[in-house]
Amino acid sequence: MGPGESGGGRRTGKLVAVFLSACAVVIVGCVWWGAAALLRSGHPPERDVDRAERMAGLHHEQHPGKGRYYIPTDTVMSHAPDGSKVAYLHYALDGGDDVNVDDFLRTYGLARPGASAPLPEDLRAALPGEEPAEGARVPEKQVGRQVFVVESPSAVLEGAADIYVRATGT
Repeated sequence: MGPGESGGGRRTGKLVAVFLSACAVVIVGCVWWGAAALLRSGHPPERDVDRAERMAGLHHEQHPGKGRYYIPTDTVMSHAPDGSKVAYLHYALDGGDDVNVDDFLRTYGLARPGASAPLPEDLRAALPGEEPAEGARVPEKQVGRQVFVVESPSAVLEGAADIYVRATGT
């Protein structure tokens, strides 16, 4: 040791280094904890289209293992006069090998459409555009859901259709 030096300066330097190292460990731990919390709760809020698809039983998570799903062209969430929720969905299928009525029905486990039936007035009013007055009704197993297939006879590709869905629930 030289004149004017003491062993206390080295000791203080070591204490500062230990303190700064401990602070760095705490900061890294806090960042890690925050990142983990964001990843656990980082799901985006559910949108109306997701709620409508779930209510209608047509959300892709309700049909795992299919490897495909359809995205509605139009979706409207509303309430019936009794206060229950109502979802209206419209799917436009272009036809062809990949996007056709048969594939839609198979993807969602729906039966072949039966006889023609009028589309509900509230469905026609809720969706934008010129909805047809009637469509072939799909026999339903799910309570509160109505599915109508309106095939397009003038379409270039086979299997082109518009599919209209009305679903009620909570």
